[in-house]
Amino acid sequence: MSTIRTVRSSRSLVVTACTAVALLCNACDGWTLDYGTPAAQFEARDARHFAGDYRGRKVTVRGVVSAVDVSEPACCVVTLEHGVVGLFGARRAAAEECAVGATVYLDGIVASVDATTVTLEPVTGRDPTARYEPLER
Repeated sequence: MSTIRTVRSSRSLVVTACTAVALLCNACDGWTLDYGTPAAQFEARDARHFAGDYRGRKVTVRGVVSAVDVSEPACCVVTLEHGVVGLFGARRAAAEECAVGATVYLDGIVASVDATTVTLEPVTGRDPTARYEPLER
């Protein structure tokens, strides 16, 4: 009888753990951001042209940093030339790695696109030696 209870208890624990992991993975853009392959890669100067086709999907954007704002600890922002805005959230150290004037690669989910701005949220820095094949206009 004790063995049956142990098996049932173990099975229940496994099912609960698998369900929790599945829910977390499906509900979190961070999982896609960390492990998903970018749907597209493009230069900041071309972001407004391409980004609208990739709303809600992960992209890589390469561009020159024009501003870094970490004054609001819960909402750190890196702005690239040509109106690309990367929202790092509370990841201040990651945002501070982006120096004004430096060329950086940002991986992020396209949150919005308008006439002047492309917003990536969440966003993270990317290894500049990783494969990068930008779309061409």
